[in-house]
Amino acid sequence: MLLAMFFAYVIAPAVDGVSRRVRLGARQRPLSRPAALLVVYCLLLFSGLGAWRFAAPIVRQWVTVTAPTVIESVFAGGNRAAAVDRLFLPLPLAQRPKRLLASGTDTVLGYVETEVREALSDIVEAARYVRWLVVPPIVAFLLLAYAPGFRRSALRVLPHGHLRWRGEQYLRDVNSALAGYVRAQLAAGVIVGVACTVVFSLFQLSYAASMGIVAGVLELVPVIGPLTVAVMAAGQADQDALAIVFVLGVLRLVQDLIVYPRLIRRGMHLSPAAVILVVWLGATLNGAAGVILAIPFAGLLAVSVRHWREYREIERLVAAAYEK
Repeated sequence: MLLAMFFAYVIAPAVDGVSRRVRLGARQRPLSRPAALLVVYCLLLFSGLGAWRFAAPIVRQWVTVTAPTVIESVFAGGNRAAAVDRLFLPLPLAQRPKRLLASGTDTVLGYVETEVREALSDIVEAARYVRWLVVPPIVAFLLLAYAPGFRRSALRVLPHGHLRWRGEQYLRDVNSALAGYVRAQLAAGVIVGVACTVVFSLFQLSYAASMGIVAGVLELVPVIGPLTVAVMAAGQADQDALAIVFVLGVLRLVQDLIVYPRLIRRGMHLSPAAVILVVWLGATLNGAAGVILAIPFAGLLAVSVRHWREYREIERLVAAAYEK
């Protein structure tokens, strides 16, 4: 359902554009919403099949061969310990602090290894169920085709007058907030994908473009997605591993603390500080799923509270007018 809602909000502007611009008959009547959906779906189907025919060999090679090979080369036990020792050898410290730092670093890398291995295993395991990705577009078609009718039916339940107008405004604002969230997520993925492609190209990594696309897609997976991309890039960078990890770390800080909060603020009217706090609370309460659901929930809560306060204020003014 989440994928279907995401897909529906992504293609909704295209559906509205086709419905407005394509006219039928002598009266130049606009194309119906289901017909506009069919047109958009046909365009997506043909373009998607062409893109998959071109990208499928690269994706299969990356998932089944490149990724596991790089992980093994990066996280091989002896190589990892030797790499950590070489990292701390030039530091002007006593042997005991060096050993403590090396031990802590090795522990952190062990944790990273476990998480990245599990993420890659999940990706390879999920490839068996890729055929089920046809379900979200079908559900999205139903949502887009029948959402206006559902909204009208829901509003008819409310009494005429202020409450029905308030319900219409509330549903419109909720829809706007969710659409803003989806647009922000899509923009964040595009920004990260382009930035990572540029970084990988500057470091002359193999498959720079495909790894940049993977980075954009994995932007939807909090923490583990960017971490997986960093590990894969470091594994292919050889001598420049530390440099590329540093650059990706700076990129991550800029994205999480500056770019993404502003993208969300434009779509959902949340301040950057509120976005950072909400994401942190979501991660604390329910991990990656909490991060994904935290911002939509916060936007829905903000819209609900604002409408409730406006409703109570109007009720207070009406009651004061009756008393007079």
